[in-house]
Amino acid sequence: MTFPNVTSTGLSSKRIVVTGAAGFLGRHLVEAARASGARVLSVVRNETNAPDIVAMSSLLRDPNLLDGTDVFIHSAAVRHRYGSSPKTYRESNVHLVEALVRAAVNRVGRFVFISSVGVYGFPAVLPVTEQTPFAPVTLYSATKIEAERLVTRLAKQLGLPYTIIRPTIIYGPGDTNGMLDKLVRMIRGRRYLIVGSGDNTLHHTFISDVVDGVFRLSENKRGLNDDFILAGPETTTLARLSQLVARHVDRSIPPVHVPMPFARAVASLVDIAAYRGIAFTEREPPISHEKLDVMAVSVSFDTSKARSAGFSPRIGYEEGIARTLGQAAA
Repeated sequence: MTFPNVTSTGLSSKRIVVTGAAGFLGRHLVEAARASGARVLSVVRNETNAPDIVAMSSLLRDPNLLDGTDVFIHSAAVRHRYGSSPKTYRESNVHLVEALVRAAVNRVGRFVFISSVGVYGFPAVLPVTEQTPFAPVTLYSATKIEAERLVTRLAKQLGLPYTIIRPTIIYGPGDTNGMLDKLVRMIRGRRYLIVGSGDNTLHHTFISDVVDGVFRLSENKRGLNDDFILAGPETTTLARLSQLVARHVDRSIPPVHVPMPFARAVASLVDIAAYRGIAFTEREPPISHEKLDVMAVSVSFDTSKARSAGFSPRIGYEEGIARTLGQAAA
């Protein structure tokens, strides 16, 4: 994939460090930074002998690896991993963040923390802005809020410049366990029915727009010590998104919809069974209230603040889905 916007952000003279470099967003951040001529250090989970790649444990043992870093992007996190304990979420999403902030002091020009719009939950008043109150509905989102507050407090206390970025759900080529990938698998397998009316509003972001936004905000002085929402240039509906995917995989969407009250009732039974260990102890359930929220509850985001600091999303759903499914040039 090419990142034409990123090449104009002045990265060529920078040293960039990216955690979560083996993940979906992290891989693309590294690829874009390297394509722009930046010197990149990738931070991954496991030890490796590859050049310009280090394990997180090595970085924590030797923070001097961060010396001379212009931008440190922390994109690693435990993200909606089914079966993970509260302890796992807090250790990865909160305690690790504190350790990295402390390691970055006096070594890093700016600490960029990748959070999530999940911190807002699903508010009734739309579009969501940076001023919308936090209202998390998942443990992942709750730990992101805790980490954001930690970054803000500790970075100010220690004199570390920072930027907090909250992308919407991201999609694009290479995401093998994301929202769109799961939707594609269900539609291809003829196991998909639209839940509810399908008229609810959805708002996602194509990967190249997120990457561009991260680098724009990390370079712009208006992004300093502030927080921003990143979202795509348009919204869609569940029905339209489903039809776009179905068209690209040569399938049809059944006209019958699943009534929302029925879906919620089934989700309640599934969530209770999973919580009590009666079922779904080894695999993720096919339905839950969390899954229904993501697909069937309306949400939209105002990106005015990020746009004022240089963010300019370009990829709409028609192009984004085609590129994700390999039917258009990247």
